[in-house]
Amino acid sequence: MHVDVPLSIAQFLPPNQTLFDVVIFDEASQISTWDAVGAIARGRQTIIVGDPKQLPPTNFFGSNHDDEDVAEYEKDMESILDEAKAAGIPVRDLRWHYRSRSESLIAFSNHHYYQGRLVTFPSPQVDDRAVKLRKIPHGVYDRGKSRTNRIEAQAVADEAVSRMRQWLTLPEEERPTLGVITFNAQQQSLILDLIDLARRNEPELEWFFSDDRIEATIVKNLENVQGDERDVILFSITFWKDAAGKVFMDFGALNRDGGERRLNVAVTRARQELIVFSGFTADHIDVARVKAAGVHDLKAFLDYAERGAVALPAQNAGSVGDYDSPFEEAVAAKLEQHGWRVAPQIGVSGFRIDIGVHHPDFAGAYLAGVECDGATYHSAATARDRDKVREQVLAGLGWNIIRVWSTDWWYDAEGCTERLHQALEKLLAESRAVQAAEATRIQAEAIHPDPEPERTQREDELSDGHLPPPFMDTLPAPADIVLPPPVSAPEPERFARAVMPATPDIETDRFYRITDFSDMIIDPDRFYDPDYSDHLRAMVNAVIATESPLRTDILYQRIARAHGWSRTGGRIRDQIDRHLRDFTRAHESSGEFIWQRGADTSFVAYRRPQGDETRRAVSEIPLAEIASVVRDNPEIFNEADPARDLARLLGVERLAAPARARLEEAIAHARPGKNAETTPSEADAKP
Repeated sequence: MHVDVPLSIAQFLPPNQTLFDVVIFDEASQISTWDAVGAIARGRQTIIVGDPKQLPPTNFFGSNHDDEDVAEYEKDMESILDEAKAAGIPVRDLRWHYRSRSESLIAFSNHHYYQGRLVTFPSPQVDDRAVKLRKIPHGVYDRGKSRTNRIEAQAVADEAVSRMRQWLTLPEEERPTLGVITFNAQQQSLILDLIDLARRNEPELEWFFSDDRIEATIVKNLENVQGDERDVILFSITFWKDAAGKVFMDFGALNRDGGERRLNVAVTRARQELIVFSGFTADHIDVARVKAAGVHDLKAFLDYAERGAVALPAQNAGSVGDYDSPFEEAVAAKLEQHGWRVAPQIGVSGFRIDIGVHHPDFAGAYLAGVECDGATYHSAATARDRDKVREQVLAGLGWNIIRVWSTDWWYDAEGCTERLHQALEKLLAESRAVQAAEATRIQAEAIHPDPEPERTQREDELSDGHLPPPFMDTLPAPADIVLPPPVSAPEPERFARAVMPATPDIETDRFYRITDFSDMIIDPDRFYDPDYSDHLRAMVNAVIATESPLRTDILYQRIARAHGWSRTGGRIRDQIDRHLRDFTRAHESSGEFIWQRGADTSFVAYRRPQGDETRRAVSEIPLAEIASVVRDNPEIFNEADPARDLARLLGVERLAAPARARLEEAIAHARPGKNAETTPSEADAKP
């Protein structure tokens, strides 16, 4: 299998390359015809996947006028997707929508762009308002100058930083992902600068931007956000009154042809929540002054974000619709006789849950959904869709689904009713047990708080985890670069040379190991007691003996985690710092590193990971280790992109700007002719 962009096919694959069995284009609406032809010729079959309602190919530098000598029917269409559809190639619609955890996130686009043809799934919440409008009426759009709205940008940045602070208190695997979308590149840059300022002031936020995250926090504009998705999206409309108080119906790209496609992309990027920041409301937009479809749709979207699903015409027959069959009415009547409160036809798209049973303890949630084998059931194309896939998707959204079969009901309605009632009672008991356990946990935490009463608010919000330190450059980092497979020497041979000890007089393992505290006395209640000092010193010595050189913040985390604490506040760090006086502390571009006294040197053998738990980010590896890999592989200096080649040796799959800068620093340090007696950070080293 080969993965590449169409333009790279001719560059990297020889002309006599054997044909691929299948060539697949993804996001085909953004691939122009002339870019795709070469790749199509490389395969026996072609599958073209795309959405004609999303962005066309970017054409900033193309000609804006048509060639008058070319007949209309001979002109190329916008994309290979359009060409394929026009050529009569067989088309198959993929209508099931899985991304949105709340149906309201896709309901607007489903109604306005897909004619309600998408099969979406309702949320188990009664009031599904995952799309919200955050009004910024006091904002000012700097028209004709910076083309930004600073007040709105600050509100977006504050919301983003606030949410990331809150999420730091969650376990790493439960933290949502975040994205910001703006209407233009200037607003994007301003929000990036404001968030970068917060990152410098609060280094713990770096976790959300770390190189090793699959979905790091992003800030993008309408032109380059297609293909991205995040749990929470903050959408900055940007445009509003200027300094003179005048309102223009100018919304940048939305006023051009295809502007509605850009809006469709922007409003469908969220999985869980979409917050729209805008000075405009629907009432401010005068569609009589502009013909662009994108502006008309923006007015409708702002109305939807403010009022919810009632703004959609489809809502007239939505979740408040009547029962689909007498069978459903009979089931609902029996449930009501047993005291359950029910609602018919839950959802706003073509797919509805037949009966929703309200949760007795939570007015805004459903306890379960009841599916009868009526019209919705029979409308599915296959048995797999009816009996397996649909239920799996609904379960993933948080629904408890109970089925009632018409044949069972016909023969024994009372028995079916009793079984259904017992199933609901069981679900209610389980729900109440979970709530009771959560209440007990909260009460226990209130009785036994974290032993740090003097922490500042910022320290209190600091979560445990491998937090990369702040990087001093203020320029926004480019998108992650996915590294292609190595094309030079075989990886095992080169890596074997990379991990050979570079400095014979330094004792070091070839593997990076995490300290084992199982044989030590650990007592969190005595952490600050003077008589616990010897135990704490032994733990610090063990970490440094096993893992040094290592970043100081990781040392703090090792000790804190061993005591069962999820935070490393100021008092904990101060207590540990008392035992670091006998070691060398060296400052590097990615943070402070701890060495055994006198052991800091220019080169130290690289320690490779034994597994995922011992894998280190580039920022967590001391410069001397990275430089050692470079020195033992001098051919790196001859590569077109030495940093990328070095990343391959270190097993780094994604190379973002901070990691690239770190690797380039190591390459410069190891370059022949550099004074070998100078340690990477000896100017900043201190005992």
